[in-house]
Amino acid sequence: MAVNKITPANRIEGFFYALCSMVFSNLNSSRFLIFIFCLSATFAQGQKWTCSSPLDIPLELAGSFAEIRSNHFHSGMDLRTEQREGLPVYCAADGYVSRIKISPYGYGKAIYVTHPEGYVTVYAHLQKFNQEIDSLLRLQHKLKESYEVDWFLKEGQINLKRGQHMAWSGNSGGSGGPHLHFEVRDSRTEQCLDPMRFGLPVRDTLAPIFESFSAWSGFEASEISPNELPAIGHFVSGRGASDTLPLEIQPGKLELAVSIVDRYLTGSGDCGVKALRVFVDGSLFYRMDIRSVNFNTTKAVNGFVPLGIYKSKSGQWYRCSVPKQTPLKEEVSMYSSSIYLNDSLIHSIRFETEDWKGNVATAVGFVKAVQPEAATPANAIAVSAGEEKIISTRSGKIVFQKESLFDDIKVLLLEPVFDSLMPPVVEIGHEGIALFSPVKIQFDLNSMTPEQRKKVVVLHGNASKRKSIGGSVEGNAVVASASSLGTFTYASDWDIPVVEFVEQFFPESDFVGSVKFRVSDALSGIESIRPELDGAWIYYEYDAKNNSVTVELPLSLADDQPHEFSLKVKDKCGNETVYRKTFN
Repeated sequence: MAVNKITPANRIEGFFYALCSMVFSNLNSSRFLIFIFCLSATFAQGQKWTCSSPLDIPLELAGSFAEIRSNHFHSGMDLRTEQREGLPVYCAADGYVSRIKISPYGYGKAIYVTHPEGYVTVYAHLQKFNQEIDSLLRLQHKLKESYEVDWFLKEGQINLKRGQHMAWSGNSGGSGGPHLHFEVRDSRTEQCLDPMRFGLPVRDTLAPIFESFSAWSGFEASEISPNELPAIGHFVSGRGASDTLPLEIQPGKLELAVSIVDRYLTGSGDCGVKALRVFVDGSLFYRMDIRSVNFNTTKAVNGFVPLGIYKSKSGQWYRCSVPKQTPLKEEVSMYSSSIYLNDSLIHSIRFETEDWKGNVATAVGFVKAVQPEAATPANAIAVSAGEEKIISTRSGKIVFQKESLFDDIKVLLLEPVFDSLMPPVVEIGHEGIALFSPVKIQFDLNSMTPEQRKKVVVLHGNASKRKSIGGSVEGNAVVASASSLGTFTYASDWDIPVVEFVEQFFPESDFVGSVKFRVSDALSGIESIRPELDGAWIYYEYDAKNNSVTVELPLSLADDQPHEFSLKVKDKCGNETVYRKTFN
């Protein structure tokens, strides 16, 4: 006869059903079902999932969860690695590797671990993986013949235990310096959550600091020109406060923004906050509480910060009003009221904020409506949020999509007249105007030959810092999507990429050597890289931010035969450079 082993789990299970049987005798069926649901939910909540530290050093932050970045909310925590690469990275909880993504951009070398409790942890900007993972990953590189890999694994292919070493920290991808980016996601929704909710041991002994605030009348204050940014005011108390004079603004609808810096320990990075509340003359004016980060809506940060300010001022700037149109529904809880200042009284503004550890800070400033209202240029074009708008130009058109804008705006359209032999230039608004979905820029190509059109790209920015935003030829026009407004033109790219030999390295033992190059392209950008040895693809790594390509050469020291090496680099307009060399 089989004997069932008694464990703590089935003791609890037996108690649970015994209790249900006892209660059922005194409850009708509907009440019993409600009781079961509530009791099981309580039992489940008691099994809280936690994650351990992915590093074996005291955790210090270079960036916090949900802080404001240039074009997105930060989806995780940036953990410092003592300003160096090569620290061991450990799995935060039991699970299996569900994805490995390798890219010269973004997260660089990243590993995703799925946990049975319904979460995924992400470890990014890695230097390299442990031997088991690396050997399997090399097969994916070889199969795709590419450095860029996005490999989705099945459960059971690579299992990991809590605290198991799996990689080393690095500086790969878009990283601005050595660190480990760490995330916790809900595996069902892909929403990114605050890692400190799950026991990540991060010390935070400091409350946030209010640095300064800004006030103006009407959200169109800096729409026309980036030079018309609102004035900056000081607080009654706080860093850098030197006076208590009210900030003078135009009469009309009050708009506010505030700069906050949160540090976890002395010397940590400047981080963001979780919640913000603003009171005007004692009444609630604005409330914000960040719950999670969603990759589908992360660019809504552009409507979350004050128009134009974050492009020209340092610090974490928070807009204190809800945009007319925003996709942030579940991720951020927001409320704002409308206040019109049409008197000459001094009004008090009280700011309250809370960081992710619950530390609270407050500050008070003052505003006064005194300045006359500025006149809007007669040729300004009004564009409404939530509506498609087509603006015709002499050389094509500009299309605002329904989801392009967060707020109604007024912009100027400028079309300087240049030599007829030069491509036209169009300037619409400026880069400080917040966008969620791109606007479409179209130029007519009637003066171009079919051959020239094959190499055409749209350029964004002024003459000193123009960059390609690509584009596709549709009939007699080129169309490109722009994530910000500003100055646009187009050009044909006939220049080949530049490939420069840097160095070669062969160890004194019988191992793989390497050769390093610097690659760049002046206009359309690098599209593909392919190294070959004797006609076969070989492994390489591409560091886009440093324009560096390192190729592994699997040549034995005992092999004295000549081998033909080539490195083919192609840009996004099909121009190609091939570097060739013979190795013995």
